[in-house]
Amino acid sequence: MVSDLINEFFINPIVSHSGYNLVNTLVYAGILLIIAFFVVFPFFKKKGINFDFDFLKAVFPFIVFGSTIRIFEENYSAVYFDLFERSTDPLTFGFYTVSPGIYILVGLLTIFSLIISMFIAKRFQKETLKVFMGIGIILSVPVVLYQLLHLTHAFEFFFVLGLTALIVFVLKFLNDKLKQNVLSSKMNLAVLAGQTLDGVATFIALSFFTYSEQHVLSNFVIETFSPAAFILLKVLLSLIVLWYVDKEVEDEKLRNFIKIFVIIIGFAPGIRDVFSLGLNIL
Repeated sequence: MVSDLINEFFINPIVSHSGYNLVNTLVYAGILLIIAFFVVFPFFKKKGINFDFDFLKAVFPFIVFGSTIRIFEENYSAVYFDLFERSTDPLTFGFYTVSPGIYILVGLLTIFSLIISMFIAKRFQKETLKVFMGIGIILSVPVVLYQLLHLTHAFEFFFVLGLTALIVFVLKFLNDKLKQNVLSSKMNLAVLAGQTLDGVATFIALSFFTYSEQHVLSNFVIETFSPAAFILLKVLLSLIVLWYVDKEVEDEKLRNFIKIFVIIIGFAPGIRDVFSLGLNIL
């Protein structure tokens, strides 16, 4: 009975490329939240890491790396089939080229890199975040450059980025005109930008290509209303989360960590989707 449930809700979606369902979505989300807020946050808070905008800049290359390296499984599995063949076995490389394995791999790599950066910074009198960012840049730049050089739909790629920037600019302008504080900080703007990018990339992919949404909740909104509604939903959720967190969370480090968490879950699929559009992986 248990094995049948595991096969139906966790193993088969990986093998068949069918994406997420309600059960594995809730389980993965629960595990992610527990690890993030009950393991990662307390550990690095004790180590004196400030989860501010400087930390966001340092961790951003790792977000880009995780999002772009994921595309190799989709685009090059036919060429390097043995290397990128999907697997449900955590002891094989193929498990770590698709979700949830790819998120485990990149997450552990990021955490390990931060720990190593703390050691190097202390040993050689350097700044931890600069070392951390340097490692992320070394990992991400070759992958990003390779994929930029192989863009087949450059217009769509830059259109998504441009539309995202326009939406963020307009909302920032309105925020300032109305003398609101929701988008007054760079961190808050990053939250909005990440979620908007995800929404815009999904909207373009569904409206003009044969792309299908694999996330359960996103797919529900899109099928119930329209792909355009997904952008509105992402923007509204961003603003609501920012308003609530800034008002109700007193611990500044926790407040910033929540924002970084939301930034990651926005930019990670957003960057992946915009590169998928540019590379025509649909």
